[in-house]
Amino acid sequence: MGSSEALDDVIGQADNFRVLRVRAVAAEQEIPFAALHLLCGELLDRCAFLTAAHLATLNAAFGLIDSPRPSVGAVAPAVLELLSGIARVQPVCAVVDDAHWLDEPTAEVLAFVAAHATHRALMIVIAGTQTPRLDPFGQVPVMRPRPIGRGELRGQLRAVWPGLVDDAVAERMLAESGGDLRMLVESLQRHTAAELAGGFSVPGPRRARSCSHEGYCPSGTGHLTPVSRRLLLAVAADPTGDVLLFERMAAELGADPETLVAAHLVQVGDHVTFACPDLRSVSYHSAAPAKRRLVHRKLAENTASDPTRRLWHLGLAAAAHDDALADDLETHADLAQPRGGTAARAAFLERAALLTSDPAGRADRALAASAAMYDNGDLAGAQRLLAIVTPESQDAVRAARRNWHQARIQTVVRAGEDAVRQLLEAARRLWPLDPADAREAYLDALLAATFAAGPTDRALLLVTATEARAAAREQRRRPTDQLLFGLATRVLDGYARSIVPLRAAISAFREPSLDLRAARWLGLAGLLAADLWDSQAWRDLAQRYAATGRSPRLDNLLAEIPGTRSHDTGTAAVVATAALHNAAGQYELAVEAACAAVRSEHPGFTGWALIELIEAAVRAGDERLAAETSAQLLQHTTPAGTDWALGVRATAEALLAQGQNAEASYREAIGRLGRTGLPYRLARAELLYGEWLRRRNRRIEARAQLRAASRRFGEVGAVAFVERARRELLATGENTRQQTDGSRRQLTPQETRVASLARAGFSNAEIAARLVISPRTVEYHLYKAFAKLGVRSRAKLQHLRDLGGKLGSIGC
Repeated sequence: MGSSEALDDVIGQADNFRVLRVRAVAAEQEIPFAALHLLCGELLDRCAFLTAAHLATLNAAFGLIDSPRPSVGAVAPAVLELLSGIARVQPVCAVVDDAHWLDEPTAEVLAFVAAHATHRALMIVIAGTQTPRLDPFGQVPVMRPRPIGRGELRGQLRAVWPGLVDDAVAERMLAESGGDLRMLVESLQRHTAAELAGGFSVPGPRRARSCSHEGYCPSGTGHLTPVSRRLLLAVAADPTGDVLLFERMAAELGADPETLVAAHLVQVGDHVTFACPDLRSVSYHSAAPAKRRLVHRKLAENTASDPTRRLWHLGLAAAAHDDALADDLETHADLAQPRGGTAARAAFLERAALLTSDPAGRADRALAASAAMYDNGDLAGAQRLLAIVTPESQDAVRAARRNWHQARIQTVVRAGEDAVRQLLEAARRLWPLDPADAREAYLDALLAATFAAGPTDRALLLVTATEARAAAREQRRRPTDQLLFGLATRVLDGYARSIVPLRAAISAFREPSLDLRAARWLGLAGLLAADLWDSQAWRDLAQRYAATGRSPRLDNLLAEIPGTRSHDTGTAAVVATAALHNAAGQYELAVEAACAAVRSEHPGFTGWALIELIEAAVRAGDERLAAETSAQLLQHTTPAGTDWALGVRATAEALLAQGQNAEASYREAIGRLGRTGLPYRLARAELLYGEWLRRRNRRIEARAQLRAASRRFGEVGAVAFVERARRELLATGENTRQQTDGSRRQLTPQETRVASLARAGFSNAEIAARLVISPRTVEYHLYKAFAKLGVRSRAKLQHLRDLGGKLGSIGC
């Protein structure tokens, strides 16, 4: 738990307190009383008990009247009187986060108040990193959060960073953060995906060349000798913090490593770390390019035991074109991907392109690097690499490929009919020049048209599918070509006719020999496996997709599958919302959400939406809608013929049936779903059967089904359905232990959306932009959601499979 999470916990327990909270910011640390004004300025309007002198003092301190700014000695007693007066009516809890950024006058005033808070209904809670700014609080009791250990590191990193993180880099970051989770998260945000994945990057530049910790960070290096500064640069250029490498580099450069330690610039333990993480960037980018190249060359000489990392340093040491080195970098790009994901592959390809002397070869490598960056979600990097493909370096094929890659980027930036047309045109241009690339471009276009299709652009979808199937008809040896043919068939001929070609494609994607180019489509293959109700293939492909190390930052058209960051957005979220409403007995709302999901015709989620809609329609008494939806589900399940498909079909038939026919269908559903390895779906059938039995007064049999359902729901974290099963068990006369308030209370739809995005790793600002609300509103919804879910931090959200009933793993 970091300091902010600890404060959230304090506030969550201060039920009867008037809570005042402020987060200090670095930009205001030189403004006297800035944080104090934010903390308690609004109280001045309701403080009739203040003396005139104290009121005037505070107004002057906050700049509300034209008067000289008072001293700390005058402001501190006034603030104490203000807070004590409020506390006589209701206990006050004043909370300050990031206190190391406090302006000095505010820090001194709060220290005074804390020292005089005894025997008052007043609590002052300060959280921050220990710096001289917090010296006034020297006599205040201190509680330090327990640092995370190595055993917890991997789980915590998965919680806050879904991409790959190199073990050596992770160990160095853990040491640098001192086990502080918040510092670790901040460090993650400073790194690029490539740097984290395999160390194949350089520290990102800071906007300013000074440390953000300013006077509290020992950033001054002017007193160092040139060789000591060069050693410091070597530490900055090596992301692993390897102590032996540090010692070898010191010997190589003729520098005394103790000089950096004595200057409090680095610390040497199990790893070499900077005293302040910002120093890594400052040290690297303040050095001249020639000195950086020299250090990378020395690092390459001293990392012979790691050929991939050695080659990376050699690439950064090159001052001019080096075609032999560029060839090696291109070769190692594919070797770097299993270690560092697509981010590492993109980094190697980019460096290879920059070192290539021939304009045509440089353009080809730049296109490959751009494609890798696109797959990793780095749209800006992908666009930057396309700029290397100049008109002088283009022939017809390169020009067509460049247009294709540009259209892909445009599809993400601004999806819609225009983007689909650009992709379709790119595929047409590629077809006579490179049919293999053309088929992949057609797949891009078909996906864009499928997921963007509405009443106005349905015709464009049909045109795209027709051309795509024609392109794939003659050549279906590659998995992507099979996928293209099957998906086009689904659009043109319907679900049933697409099952055979799509099964062949999914089978091809499950082969262990899948090449890297085809691996970028694992997400789509997993999505279509779910569409075919193939539970084993769905789980297998989702896991393999997650293991590729694709960056989660790109919310592209293929990201909406289990195991990806975007699983909680779009159609998946609508289906999950329908399930949440069904769990809570809000059937009209469930009908509305499920209908919206069905209308999207989204492959992979349409069938699941139909299941939710049938249950909601039956419970809401809309027999016509339930029957119509059941007929649709029949078309989506009977041709597939799997236990998953036939099990959910039997569940739907049971909901619509009467008497013994219903019981036979429930038993069939439970039998089939029990063979799928999908505990959540099996539990839904057991719950419905238990409810059916209870309504027929067969209480003993009902309890057995309801207990089994409750247990399975608990195992997968479906809290809302645990509560529904508990209510049914109570109706049978069985005493059950009620869920805690935090797990029982349901999230509102907006809280669900915000918490889902937070669990996926988005920042408050990113969530605000997506939902078109303010960051403060995001913070408010998170605060409410944390309390309802019984968690204290974003990291803890990762351990929930259910966000107050919103399923975190639909179908499991």
